[in-house]
Amino acid sequence: MDKMRATKLGKSAMDHLQSAAPDRLEVSRAMNPAVFASLRLRRFLEEYCWVVYASGFKFAVIESVFPDLKVAFKNFEPGALSRMRSLRTVLDVFGNKRKASNFHEGAKAVIEEGFSRFKARVRQGGPEVLLELPGIGPITRDHLAKNIGLADVAKADIWLERAAATCGCSVFELCAYLSDELGESQHTVDVAIWTLGKDGLLPDWRPISA
Repeated sequence: MDKMRATKLGKSAMDHLQSAAPDRLEVSRAMNPAVFASLRLRRFLEEYCWVVYASGFKFAVIESVFPDLKVAFKNFEPGALSRMRSLRTVLDVFGNKRKASNFHEGAKAVIEEGFSRFKARVRQGGPEVLLELPGIGPITRDHLAKNIGLADVAKADIWLERAAATCGCSVFELCAYLSDELGESQHTVDVAIWTLGKDGLLPDWRPISA
């Protein structure tokens, strides 16, 4: 790893996050195990839905439609969500049938199991348990885990992969190093680098060998 390059990147990302999205920085710094401990079903369903829909699409696209998706999914009210028999109103908002079906199927499974039982299994088994949910894979597992306070991890999305490549290391090595170097959680480092990439400000460095 080119530690000098990594440190410069990390500091630039944190400065940009502080300037461009201070609320996002505040939320990321507040993420900790107490968030998971106090997590309730509707909040979990909202985070699960967000992660499913955000995968593979630009943030701005999902951000613009998510309020309407929440309404279409009955504002994640468990009883109403379980009784849904048609996804037509959801597809009218965002016409991706696979994502709609994955989230609805997973939400109903969690509701049927009972959130306290599901949450206990997640607490004991960690992020790997989240892979049971439709629409959740290795990257979205980490995205969901960090967004619910389950684990301080980084998600290996395209922006973090590109940032890590310029420093000659993996995403996880980069975020672990910068977490120690900058005194921030890996979650916050992830958010900072992701914001830099989303805003088109990742330095145009060519990848170097590890």
